[in-house]
Amino acid sequence: MSNVEILTAEKVAHYLPFSGQTPTVQGRIINVTHQIPFNILKSHDLRPDAFLLSPPRSPPLPQPVDVQPTSDEPSQQDVAACTSPTSPIEKRDPVAAAPVSKLARHHQRGHTLRAKFHAADWTVVQRRGHAALYAGVQSLSKDYETIHIGWTGPIRVKGTKQPVRQIYQEDKVKLEKLLWHTDHIIPIFLDSKSHGHYEGYCKQVLWPLFHYIVGVTASDGRKEKKYWADYEAVNQQFADVIIENYREGDIICIHDYHLLLVPEMIRSKIPNAVIGLFFHATMPSSEILRCLTTRNIILQGMLGSTLIGFQTYSYARHFISSCTRVLGCESTQVGVNYNGHMVAVGAFPIGIDSDRVHTYCKQPGVQPKMAAIRDMYSDKKIVIGRDKLDSTKGVLQKLNAFEQLLERYPEWRNKVVLIQVATPTFGDHGKLETKISEAVSHINSTYGSLEFTPVHYFHQDVDRDEYYALLSVADVGLITCIRDGMNTTSFEFVVCQNERHSPLILSEFAGTAGSLSAAIHVNPWDYAGVAKALNDALNMPEEDKLTRHQQLYRHVTSHTASFWAHSFVNQLISVSEQQSLQSHATPALNIPTFLEEYRLAGKRLMFFDYDGTLTPIVSTPSEAKPSAELLTYLQTLCDNPRNSVWVVSGRDQATLEEWLGNVRGLGFSAEHGCYLRPPFSSDWTNIVDGVDMSWKNDVKEIFAYYTERTQGSFIEYKKSSITWHYRLADVEYGEFQAKECQNHLENAIVSKLPVEILVGKKNLEVRPMSINKGEIVKRILSQHMDVDMVICAGDDKTDEDMFRMLNSIHLASKFHRAKQNGSPTFAAQPCPPTDSSGSSPTSPTPTRTRRSPSVALSSAWSDMNMELFSITVDMINWPCSRLLNSTSTIGCSTRQTGSGVLFLVNSQVDIDSFVEMSLDDSFALVIPYPLLTMDNIANLEKTGRVTGLLATFGTAPITNANMHQSPDENNPNHAFGLYASDPNAYVWNPQGTALAHTNFPFPIFGVEPYDTNSTIIYNNIMTAAQQNQQRQYSQYPLQAVDFSAFMWAAMDSSTCLRRGWSDDQKPIVVLTAAMDSNSLFHDLTVGVGTALSGLVTLLTVADTLSKQPAIANGNKHVLYTAFAAEPWGFAGSKRFLQDITQPFVCTNGSRSTSCPYDNSPCSLPCVQNLDFKRINVNQIDTVIEFGSLGNGLQDTGLWAHVDDENLSGPLVQHLQSYNNQTNISLQPAYADGVHRRLPPSSAMSFLSHKSNIKAAVLTEYQSQLPR
Repeated sequence: MSNVEILTAEKVAHYLPFSGQTPTVQGRIINVTHQIPFNILKSHDLRPDAFLLSPPRSPPLPQPVDVQPTSDEPSQQDVAACTSPTSPIEKRDPVAAAPVSKLARHHQRGHTLRAKFHAADWTVVQRRGHAALYAGVQSLSKDYETIHIGWTGPIRVKGTKQPVRQIYQEDKVKLEKLLWHTDHIIPIFLDSKSHGHYEGYCKQVLWPLFHYIVGVTASDGRKEKKYWADYEAVNQQFADVIIENYREGDIICIHDYHLLLVPEMIRSKIPNAVIGLFFHATMPSSEILRCLTTRNIILQGMLGSTLIGFQTYSYARHFISSCTRVLGCESTQVGVNYNGHMVAVGAFPIGIDSDRVHTYCKQPGVQPKMAAIRDMYSDKKIVIGRDKLDSTKGVLQKLNAFEQLLERYPEWRNKVVLIQVATPTFGDHGKLETKISEAVSHINSTYGSLEFTPVHYFHQDVDRDEYYALLSVADVGLITCIRDGMNTTSFEFVVCQNERHSPLILSEFAGTAGSLSAAIHVNPWDYAGVAKALNDALNMPEEDKLTRHQQLYRHVTSHTASFWAHSFVNQLISVSEQQSLQSHATPALNIPTFLEEYRLAGKRLMFFDYDGTLTPIVSTPSEAKPSAELLTYLQTLCDNPRNSVWVVSGRDQATLEEWLGNVRGLGFSAEHGCYLRPPFSSDWTNIVDGVDMSWKNDVKEIFAYYTERTQGSFIEYKKSSITWHYRLADVEYGEFQAKECQNHLENAIVSKLPVEILVGKKNLEVRPMSINKGEIVKRILSQHMDVDMVICAGDDKTDEDMFRMLNSIHLASKFHRAKQNGSPTFAAQPCPPTDSSGSSPTSPTPTRTRRSPSVALSSAWSDMNMELFSITVDMINWPCSRLLNSTSTIGCSTRQTGSGVLFLVNSQVDIDSFVEMSLDDSFALVIPYPLLTMDNIANLEKTGRVTGLLATFGTAPITNANMHQSPDENNPNHAFGLYASDPNAYVWNPQGTALAHTNFPFPIFGVEPYDTNSTIIYNNIMTAAQQNQQRQYSQYPLQAVDFSAFMWAAMDSSTCLRRGWSDDQKPIVVLTAAMDSNSLFHDLTVGVGTALSGLVTLLTVADTLSKQPAIANGNKHVLYTAFAAEPWGFAGSKRFLQDITQPFVCTNGSRSTSCPYDNSPCSLPCVQNLDFKRINVNQIDTVIEFGSLGNGLQDTGLWAHVDDENLSGPLVQHLQSYNNQTNISLQPAYADGVHRRLPPSSAMSFLSHKSNIKAAVLTEYQSQLPR
């Protein structure tokens, strides 16, 4: 068989789950966060204060990065002193270990400084918060060389909250050295703009809006404008530092909403950079994002990335929808098309460092606090809540729900307490704090007493030991956020509960809800529902707790912060390799260079598209009239005798004449090349004269159907084409309907008639296949071969035909691509200047580097843990595509091997152009199935540049008309069947293409998006081919595939068959089915739709009979067989009969210990048992074959087919006797009075050896093989 293998396909992990493989990175990973993971403190006195420690806090764990101490670092005593935590509770206090006691608020809290390094007057200590982010980022250093760029954060005087007012340059140098040696950190020192950036725009504008809080306070906008200026300035400062430290091959990972403009800022300076942006917050719907005045700039800034990651799929979906609705970008479920390249979008749920949390829970300072809390609430159930004091965290909703618990379930009064810790956050939350305090007082006064307080509320920070003690002793964890990007507290609760297995109640609005399916999900606004969930959790049996916890624990400990970081980086690498987004991004047009080239050129030929190029795109096409200024410019160009100016448009003749007809000397091409009017002429040439237009009525009906169902859409009728516009329709629904309409057209029209679909900007156009803008440009250019410069400008997919044509002709080496104001355009360089002798050098040949395979076309394979495999996954083990010399020996269509650059073919014009091109590479053509004709194959073979074909079937299924044709001459396998010599044999399928008997010069594969995996394969192939097309098949690296031909078939050498029963003389009943049914193309099969139904039936029968003791002790053996390659001359069954009828001797050498994946050499078969006993064909008594049984093509039950020998025998009658015992109708196929004998089947091979075998073939068809 022929196998398509992508040259550099790497099995890298998709976002879930990560396989653990580490792809190769040429450079470093540059991690960029808003703040570095350390706080910086200035101190002139490094001697720590003495603290009374009771009980002691746990010492800090070693950090991920092990840095050797330097002379500037503190001594061990200094470090111990600096890291010795203070306890706000004296040892003599009976509740000393319980930070949430009634006395806790009266104790002054100390500072927890986890010092790491210091130099001179500077101390660097680990930051609190964002532990998951920093743990993931730091984990990358184990596998990659990494650097970390971020803001230092506010630098304060040690022991106070007083900021350091001024940092001198020499101090900055010291800090830079200290941080670099600490963790390869490059600090950014921000000025006063940091306030407007972080406290201003991030926290007062972006954070509320991203959490669906809009317009809470009225403002005239001046403050927001100032904040926005600071936000831009800080983002630019980050971008400048990144660019300054960037090296070729580095991968940039930017984190969170503080730096959304940075990707585009970097992209403008480093077009080829690989940039990942991870958005840690919630992404609101497009309707909320519309409220942001800077929405366009922010979305465009984000789209400078290669890959954008979100916490959940819904956040990613909101972002894609916003790009579609706000920016008008085309998008798919996995990306956004922006400025000519696809920005990948995916979901990568973050995790925590579960090992570190588990270690924290076991620290000596945690256990005493756990014991104290248990003593204090020894007879109470404890519900724990720990949230930031923020309106999005749902603390007030939690209190209301807890009150509902006490009201609706009075049995829990005096038996359950809620301990709620609300950590302070930035911002004015005074009103919220007041409401919470009032709610706490109300609950405690209503349901409490002097001896019992149901709610213990603490608005304060808790140290690490106290925090993990609370999570560990809880009977229920309660999280009721109303919006939260992820909420890692839920993960930490699961790890801390590895011994108690307490249930977790989690808001459905938390980002972790989708990952923690075993938690109890609640709507925080449904107080009664949350109260019921609390009651259920408090009453949950231990067995249920354990089951839920085990599922949660497996997820949390496998999907860690390291897993998340590596998954994102691996996908970023994979996307950059597969899509090569940056390498084919259109550069900006260099205006001075262009003007100089224009001045030097003698004769110039200009092609301009109209809509979107000469005039802007408008909602109503009839309103796109030219301005007076445009008419003046066009007339100026036409007045220059060195210029020949053409407008190549999809508009009709009348419109072009009405709008541009007064421009003297302007040439026109109307309806995408169907009509032509040369400059200084009033006569139109009809290019499509004589072309069959009978298809227009069918297309009109289909467009009318979708117009009725798509508000805002309309049909435009032209002489040579019909266009359906949906620009005025809802953006997403219009795109959906357009795809449905395109599928309908491909299925009903394009596959049958010589027309093609042109997908334009918010429109679909159906036109004759041989007519497009490229053909008309070729025609015009053939009359102006003496031009020195060609200018071609367009903005739409319809203009790509012009660009492809210009790139395929001899002038291809002169053309370069550029964009102006974001829109792609093409221009040509003038002929090279003369050399010193005054003569012009020969035609320039571009300097080219030999193509090196560098891209992976891959697809997600669901059964393999979402790893990405090459497209060989779906193609391996296929039977070969033709018969060799029409014999029963099966082989491959070619032994040719080699790689081919993917070349995209859309029409017959593209094939003709390819044949005429003078490219020096080998190519694999991606060609529509209707163009796969013998003439085209012969013409392509003559070029000597084709290594294989990938025939595409589009997004529509194969039409019924094609499904009746056999790749054989007519009746499938007739030449190898039982009735080959009978001229009166019944023909089961009279239509045939004889493709199976054709010797093709190169491998041919079919690519059809018939399910999820094949759709990914199809899209990857099309994307890669389109990228090559955009690179003009000459700008390296190019996307390539490798065709590897090898044998996978029955041969004429001897093999051994294994038997599992004794060598007795019992008759044998053979139950059989075919294992494969594929032929030239996927699911285009020889006579049947699929062999799966027969094979599944065979396996089901085998399983059922194996459970019947009477079978083993009966008077007959049952032999189950499944044959491969049956569509090709019954090769499998014939080989089986050959092996059991001819004498042979098994290899008696040493037994193989393992069977390789590929076939072993036939001289030494891979055997598991050397004691083989040959099956005697004479013992075969009955053959029952399961053919196509479950395709649903017939509703009349099953049919039993027999040959002449069994026409009057008892076999069919015996099978019919079971009709009354089952719901399946089984009838003889000759019930209609016509005896057709056996259809093409494996049973024929048995009957050719022994004609008296009782044989029946069970199928769902009676008289014709469906396909």
